[in-house]
Amino acid sequence: MAGIEASLIAGATIGMSIAAPFGPTSMLCVQRTLSFGLCAGLATGLGIATVHLAYGALASFSASHILIASQHSPIFPVIASLMLMGFALRIVRSDIVAETAIGNRKALGSVYWGAIGFGFLNPFTPLLFAAASPNLASHDAISSVAGIFLGSMVWWTILLSGVSCFRFKLTPRFLTLANRATGMLLGIMAATTLLRVCISAI
Repeated sequence: MAGIEASLIAGATIGMSIAAPFGPTSMLCVQRTLSFGLCAGLATGLGIATVHLAYGALASFSASHILIASQHSPIFPVIASLMLMGFALRIVRSDIVAETAIGNRKALGSVYWGAIGFGFLNPFTPLLFAAASPNLASHDAISSVAGIFLGSMVWWTILLSGVSCFRFKLTPRFLTLANRATGMLLGIMAATTLLRVCISAI
């Protein structure tokens, strides 16, 4: 039992450490919370945590070479960059709506699956899990993978609950500007990644 608990704690620590750095996935979770409310933000966080669960399973079951190999192929970053630009464009063009407009089960399901697709587009996540694979290999695989999911989800719950409280103090104009800024930053990240791939190919 002690070994399982240690593995669960180790996995949760890794999950939180990978979720915590502010990058494209964090920006998306915050943007969804600011634009549509806490439920949409948590559905997004759940989608990202699911991606972390999948990568954690690969790393825990000695398949980290798959994560590394995907980064050496130029196809993955090109496809990821183009799709990330599409996400960015949708965010820039979207309007801030009332929280109740996205409160139904179908809309939240769409947010969840969209977050999963977005999470797999983050080129840094596979590398982080590949680096964590030696630590995961020394623990019970199932418990550590479960811990990764829980740690990631705990982080999103804490972060987005705070963002949600802050959201009600912001004006609609500020929320709209923040929405546009998030989309533009994501677009810049995608363009930068695509430019790096093109330069390395020359």
